[in-house]
Amino acid sequence: MTDVIVLHAARPGHLDAAGASALLERLPYARRLELERRDYAARTASLRGLELLRDGFARLRGAPLDLSHLRFPLDRKPYLEGGPWFSISHSTSRVAVALSDRCELGIDVEDLGAARGGRDALERWAATEAALKAIGCGVRAAPDVRLSADLATAQLADQVVYTRSVALSPDCLARIATREPVQQVVVME
Repeated sequence: MTDVIVLHAARPGHLDAAGASALLERLPYARRLELERRDYAARTASLRGLELLRDGFARLRGAPLDLSHLRFPLDRKPYLEGGPWFSISHSTSRVAVALSDRCELGIDVEDLGAARGGRDALERWAATEAALKAIGCGVRAAPDVRLSADLATAQLADQVVYTRSVALSPDCLARIATREPVQQVVVME
């Protein structure tokens, strides 16, 4: 059985207007209003992430996703009533979603061109951000995350998560963090 599914795609410059409108209509009202206020690029990235979430849900559960089951609590990570756990990330060039019926998780995608401190620093940041998402904390807690030397684990207070690199495309790097050790991660473009 697959522990984690990761779907990713190039971040589109334009999104099909009819498809975007259909996605927005199916979202909870407050979230729809929030997305409609975003600039075009941010709204497009979020909607593309929701498309990937919908596709991943169908692959994982073998059924269509009812977007009205999405919940967007204030100051907390979004979730689906009845699962699975999921995390969405986007960079300038890619959008990715990770899903699991096994445990809570987080994903972070970073463009290699953004590596001001070098690839190692970017890997550490991606591991930190994925860990924060898996734990359910915001980036303000980033200075408190302790990474193992090999980036296999991250710890925040008494919470430990397991991180690993995920190959998406040559121009970016991605890491997932899971609350439990996982064996099988399937990546699909």
